[in-house]
Amino acid sequence: MAWPCSPAKLTLLARYRERKAELKDFLVRQRETAAEDLAELDSGQRPADLDDRFTAWAEPRG
Repeated sequence: MAWPCSPAKLTLLARYRERKAELKDFLVRQRETAAEDLAELDSGQRPADLDDRFTAWAEPRG
């Protein structure tokens, strides 16, 4: 499942429109929290695909 969902992505992009570095910091913190939580559920294994799910969508496309 994608995180955040499409409507939430649009909200975050609007909220952080002029503060892309702060958006990236927020997303990284969310990713790390999710990684820790998921690792606890999976014998200490951190999921490998969290960058794509949590931060890659906010990167500039070129």
